[in-house]
Amino acid sequence: MRSRIHGAVLVGAAAAQQTAWGQCGGIGWTGPTTCVSGYTCTYSNDWYSQCLPGAAGTTTTRTTTTTTRAATTTTAASNPTPTLYLCGDSTMAKNGANDGSTDGWGNQVAKYFTGIIVNNQAIGGRSARSYTREGRFNTVIGLVKAGDFVVIEFGHNDGGSLSTDNGRTDCPGTGSETCPVTYNGVAETVLTFSAYLENAANALKAKGAIVILSSQTPNNPWEGVTTFPSTSNPVRFVPYTETSASRTGTTYVNHWLYSMDLYKRLGASATNAVYPKDHTHTSPTGADHMARSFIKGLQCSSNALKNKIDASAASVVTGSCL
Repeated sequence: MRSRIHGAVLVGAAAAQQTAWGQCGGIGWTGPTTCVSGYTCTYSNDWYSQCLPGAAGTTTTRTTTTTTRAATTTTAASNPTPTLYLCGDSTMAKNGANDGSTDGWGNQVAKYFTGIIVNNQAIGGRSARSYTREGRFNTVIGLVKAGDFVVIEFGHNDGGSLSTDNGRTDCPGTGSETCPVTYNGVAETVLTFSAYLENAANALKAKGAIVILSSQTPNNPWEGVTTFPSTSNPVRFVPYTETSASRTGTTYVNHWLYSMDLYKRLGASATNAVYPKDHTHTSPTGADHMARSFIKGLQCSSNALKNKIDASAASVVTGSCL
């Protein structure tokens, strides 16, 4: 049976040989540069090489390149038009749930910025775990330059039970807990939601990126009720995200809370109207509402990305700092 520890793709290890799928090279990398038997250290980009299935268990690939090209690394000062990368699920992704009626807020947010490029890497159906396992965080790590921004927002697909593993559920807990599972015939060590976020945030920060951890958008809070629900007990991934932001020294935007505040002000009828299919995915108008609530949370933060907000476009953003 094959085995992988997909959380290891973003963190180093002190062992003599790196585990399957783990990092084994890159600028600033001080961990193992050889892999366990059956895996080869394979170059991905100057910042990242990974132990991938291959014949030679102790072979390293392009480790010289990844260490000697550090002098050409982009600095924030030499990145006058930074890129904003968005990492998330269908609530952020272009075309939302791909049903012809919904859209993600990441497809609406660019109009509220100026002097920045928005690169939406969100994809429907993903959790922090599956986004990691599929190498999507690694893709962004390979793309970012110093001074770029990255927003990470997950939670909608991270729940569930590992007893009926769907490949998305995280290990329970908020720390270093691990859960061994077999998914699609592959033995896998599943990490916690917090660990996936923190591994990604730390790896991105190591490249000079400015990271924002954003809590998930809410499901329709007006569904089936006439009194707006309390915001004192959000879904668990909201406080988990805040804790991870604190641990990694990154900005936290409580997108969930700012969205709830907007929905409360909109009222039941206007809110229900932007959920055409289910209680999670919004119409393009609803996605714009979610983009505005993110902008509001960003305006109320101290993150440098707020300086890229287009004041004229964002004049439609309402509400108070929470």
